[in-house]
Amino acid sequence: LHNWCFSLINHILCRRLWFSDLCSKNRSVDCIPHQNYDYSLSSNACCENTLGYIPVPVGFAGPLKVDDRTVYIPLSTTEGCLVASLNRGCRALQLSAGVRTVLLGDRMTRGPVVCFEDIVQAHEFKLWIENEDNYLLLKNIFNSTSRYAKLTAIDVALSGRFVYLRFSATTGDAMGMNMISKGVELVLSELQHNYFPNMKIISLSGNYCVDKKASAMNWIVGRGKSVSCEAVVRRSVVSDILKTDVDSLVELNTLKNLVGSARAGVLGGFNAHSANIVAAIFLSTGQV
Repeated sequence: LHNWCFSLINHILCRRLWFSDLCSKNRSVDCIPHQNYDYSLSSNACCENTLGYIPVPVGFAGPLKVDDRTVYIPLSTTEGCLVASLNRGCRALQLSAGVRTVLLGDRMTRGPVVCFEDIVQAHEFKLWIENEDNYLLLKNIFNSTSRYAKLTAIDVALSGRFVYLRFSATTGDAMGMNMISKGVELVLSELQHNYFPNMKIISLSGNYCVDKKASAMNWIVGRGKSVSCEAVVRRSVVSDILKTDVDSLVELNTLKNLVGSARAGVLGGFNAHSANIVAAIFLSTGQV
């Protein structure tokens, strides 16, 4: 289709016409903008079967002082009051000497699953992986695939004939799923061809990562950047900016974010609605 249409924009127009015929409401496609966009940025890279794009308003909150550095937070959202609410919080923190942070952990993970003929072979494989010399061998293989991805650990879990491996690595400034997957793929290939020919690779991801899912493992040991933050907000700021008092704020936080979340069986989400803020930041900054 691309060669037939000669250009990316013609490609988009042809697909819109074709898709309109499939829809019961043909005008639904007309509501999706498609002009004034450089599709070379996304073609064969970020999106398939492209019909157009969705413009989302971008606002900002701040300034916010974080570790003696002043930052502004971009937010893409259509949720009324989200930016205003975050901006009010930034104002309260800015008037209280800002925020201090410490980095507790830095690890991205990929968790493949492999299979052996019986549980004895699976256990021997587990012991082999946990040997320090063998780990260093695999670390060198993994690290050879990227300038940025550096293996830090391999955790092994056995479930009958199946073995789950959780590769942990630092990935620089990127989320790094592609680079860590590339390293894991080479390690598995080396293991299969040179050490364990009876090993069957079931999947590059066996959900032991754990990627894009709430899990006790990620909540306890962390995945990605694990950060702890501290801020001391003065009583006068709570009153003037947040329009409440310290005792009421503490009571609300305890009853809502702690007790209420526990009653609901929340896993790793003991907060008011931080997911909305994170989604708005992701939408405005993208994955780089």
